[in-house]
Amino acid sequence: MYAEYDYYVNYWAGTLIPASEFNQYSAKAERLVKFVTQHRVTKITDEVKNAVCAAAEASYEICSSVANIPQGVKSENTDGYSVTYKDYDADELKYKEQSAMLAAIKQELSGTGLLYQGVC
Repeated sequence: MYAEYDYYVNYWAGTLIPASEFNQYSAKAERLVKFVTQHRVTKITDEVKNAVCAAAEASYEICSSVANIPQGVKSENTDGYSVTYKDYDADELKYKEQSAMLAAIKQELSGTGLLYQGVC
């Protein structure tokens, strides 16, 4: 793994992701870092670790924001008591998550040369 939970907490100063869920989110972030850099990470620098931590935290924030939203009920009104639940689109959620992760990765890897796409 590019970044361990110890690095996330003690060096990157992350506080959002619980230890029990960090590996899940960091693995997803690492895969995206590999994709964005076209698998050119040969040395795991602090910038690479920071990119994984930032992307993992961005993913966690997006996923946590909809974790407790019940599905199916749009509105309900009974004798003056009204309930409306926000509905979300899974495709929209995936797009938001990926956009947030990409922005975090780009910020952390800016100036490292790892984001260079080149000209074919």
